[in-house]
Amino acid sequence: MSCLLSARLLASRISANRAYCTMGAVKNDVQRKKFVIDLGKNDEAYLQYSEDRNVISLDHTYVPDAGKGKGLGKKLVESAFQYAIEKRLLVKLECDFAVKYYKDNESTYKRYVTK
Repeated sequence: MSCLLSARLLASRISANRAYCTMGAVKNDVQRKKFVIDLGKNDEAYLQYSEDRNVISLDHTYVPDAGKGKGLGKKLVESAFQYAIEKRLLVKLECDFAVKYYKDNESTYKRYVTK
């Protein structure tokens, strides 16, 4: 394989992997009660939630295998916290990933979390 062909192959693999990091921003799909990152090709990463009065419950985070390790779950949970702060909601952590994220960022979000 020529050097030029090898470089093109490597560049295409890198750019395919980066597509998950550079896909669109997190969107709040209120009808489906999900924060969503569209990954194209009918694929998405999402955080499922429920709201009750002044509490938002972060229930489940899903990131497809090809998107794992690229910070998508972190972006979803950050967006959920921002939404809660803007709407003056307390956050209930039901999702294991959201709990881990909270523990890593407890000083920032402690006052917004409820049991």
